[in-house]
Amino acid sequence: MDSASRLADEKASLANAVNAPALRHHFNNLSKPPSLSGGMKKAGIALIATPDPFTGVPGVALLASSFVMKKREPASLTSLALETRKILRDIQSLRL
Repeated sequence: MDSASRLADEKASLANAVNAPALRHHFNNLSKPPSLSGGMKKAGIALIATPDPFTGVPGVALLASSFVMKKREPASLTSLALETRKILRDIQSLRL
């Protein structure tokens, strides 16, 4: 019984020591990485929308490069788990 109460006390002290907002921010970045292409697309549209004729060319370049960058997005934990399952299934099917 003493170990159970000690375990409960340790869990409570750990819960108080953890900075939940910072942990949530880092967990969200890990589970769903921020998109670089989204920012490039927004900047490109903003440059195209301005009436200045000289900003249209960089705006189009940013917009086009955002579509290229979309293919190089960082992998999320979900996509890594799905790919791992697929690879393990393929390896298991190769057994003799």
